[in-house]
Amino acid sequence: MPARTSSSLLEPFDPVMPPHGPILVASDTSPASDAAFPMARVLAAHTGAAVQVISALRASAIPTYAFEAVSHPVVPTPDQLDARAQLVRQQVAMLEPGSGTSGAPPWPVQVRVGDPVREIVGQAHATEARLIVVGRGRHGMLERLLGGETVLRLLQLGDTPVLAVDAHLESLPRRVIIATDFSVFSVYAAQVALDFVAPDATVALVHVAPSLSDTGPVQREFSSEYRQQVSASFLTLIEQLQRPGLTFETRLLEGNVSTQLAGDVAEFGASLVVSATHGYGFLRRMMLGSVAAELVRSAPCSVLCVPGSAHTLAAARAQATALHDHTHLLDMETLDQALFTFSVRHAGRACTVEVVNREAGAHSIGHHLRLAGVSYERAERTATLMFGTSVGEGQHLSHQVPDCRQVELVVDGHERDQLLRFTHARGQTLVLLE
Repeated sequence: MPARTSSSLLEPFDPVMPPHGPILVASDTSPASDAAFPMARVLAAHTGAAVQVISALRASAIPTYAFEAVSHPVVPTPDQLDARAQLVRQQVAMLEPGSGTSGAPPWPVQVRVGDPVREIVGQAHATEARLIVVGRGRHGMLERLLGGETVLRLLQLGDTPVLAVDAHLESLPRRVIIATDFSVFSVYAAQVALDFVAPDATVALVHVAPSLSDTGPVQREFSSEYRQQVSASFLTLIEQLQRPGLTFETRLLEGNVSTQLAGDVAEFGASLVVSATHGYGFLRRMMLGSVAAELVRSAPCSVLCVPGSAHTLAAARAQATALHDHTHLLDMETLDQALFTFSVRHAGRACTVEVVNREAGAHSIGHHLRLAGVSYERAERTATLMFGTSVGEGQHLSHQVPDCRQVELVVDGHERDQLLRFTHARGQTLVLLE
C-alpha cells in the first residue's frame, strides 16, 4: 500500500482481529423482533458463523406491606422460563424453518433471568459474539424509538457490534452508506460492515464536514486544505477496504451530521447505514454521540453501529495473538502430504486469500472462500489452492502459486492453525483461516 500523504486525515491502520464467535439473535418474542431471524440466517450462510438465540425475563417486583411498602423481587419460575423458551422456539420455527432440518443443527435458545440488555451483553461477551442482531419493528416511529433505546443501551454497556434490522431487509444489503470521520473507530466499523454486505454491493463512504466557506482568503484556504485532506483520506480508505466485486463511492457533505446523513440515506436508497461510536470509557459510552443515537432512533433503513471499544478489543486481540503465534516451516520434500492433511483438517473452512507482490503490492483474491483443498506438485514446485463446495461438483475457484520457495504454517498459542504462507519468486501468498 502506498504511503499516505502528510495531509491525510486517517490515523495509522493498526492490525485488528475481530471476534469469530456466533451471531447472537436477541428476542423478546414480540413481532418487533421478527426481522432479526431471517437476517441472521442470511448472515450465517454468508459468514459461516453459528447462530444463537437469547431471551431474558426480568424478575418481577411485588410489594409487601407492614409499616410501609417494600418491593421484593420474584424470580421467574421454571415453568415461566420454559414457557418463554417455547415461545422463542416457535418464533424460530416460524421465521427460520430451516433450523434443525436437513441435518442442520437447531439454533440453541437460551432464556436468562435479569435485565434483558445486561443479559444479552453478558452472553455476547462470554461467547465472543461477532454481532448482535435485533429487530427494529414494522409499525412506525414509536416502535422504532422504543427499540432504539434498547440498541443504545446495548452499545453503552457492551463491546459487540449491533445490527438493528428493518423489516424490509431480508437479504445481504446491496446499497450501503458508511459514515466516516477517518478515525480508527470508523475505519474499523467499515471493516466490520463489509463482512455483512453483498459481494457486489455499492458502498458510499460519507464524510460530513462543518460548513466550508469560500467567502474570504482565510476561509478559502481552510476549505481548500480540508477538501484535499478528505480526498486523500478517501483514496487511502478505499485501498484499505477494497474487495473484488464491491463498488465504492465517496461524498463530502457539509452541515449538521445527523441531518445530512439522514438526507443522504434517503437519496441514496440505502438498505443499511453504518456508524461507529467513539466512546471506550464508561462516561463516554453513556454519551454515545448524537449521530449514532439519531441513526438508531430514526434512520429509514437498517442500522449497524460498532462501539469504539470493539476496535480497542480487536486491536488487543491481534497484538496478543501475534505475541503467541508460532511458525512451523513445512518440509518441501513431504509438502504434498502436509497440505493434504491441512486440507482434510479444514475442508469447508472460510478463508481470505491475499497476494503480496513485490512489484504490484498487496491485493486480495477473495474473502469467505470455502476451502476445498490445497495440493503441491514437487516437479513443478507449484501449489494449487482450490475453493468451493468441492472440487468435483458445483462452482469452484482455483489459484496457482508457482515457483514455491518456502511454505510456513502459523499457529496460535493453542496450536490452532491461523495462516498458511507461501513464499514464491514474486512475493508471498497468504491463506488466512477465518
